[in-house]
Amino acid sequence: MNVFVQLIWIFALALVIKRIFKKMIPVRVSPLKDNVRKDSEWGEKKDLVKEIHAHRERLVEMVEDEYCNVYIPEDKAYPVIDVHGKTHYFCSLECREKYLLEHRHLKAS
Repeated sequence: MNVFVQLIWIFALALVIKRIFKKMIPVRVSPLKDNVRKDSEWGEKKDLVKEIHAHRERLVEMVEDEYCNVYIPEDKAYPVIDVHGKTHYFCSLECREKYLLEHRHLKAS
């Protein structure tokens, strides 16, 4: 092949590689535009703050049962607040009552 044909092939290959990498570049968020991102596939705008808060609401903290030492979601636990203001969590009412019998200085919440 002559040099001219080789240059055309190199140029065409460079264009193909550029298009491939252009599709792989993530959309950047500008803090100056009210945290709104334009989704390139559908052209819709999504509010990033709402997405972050929705994700945080799905995350539930795991707490340890003070009596039987198992981990449970905080929203499913049975809490007890002691006289010092510390919250203790339990997996069931049975574990909670056993712990309260052993530690009478606590009060149930």
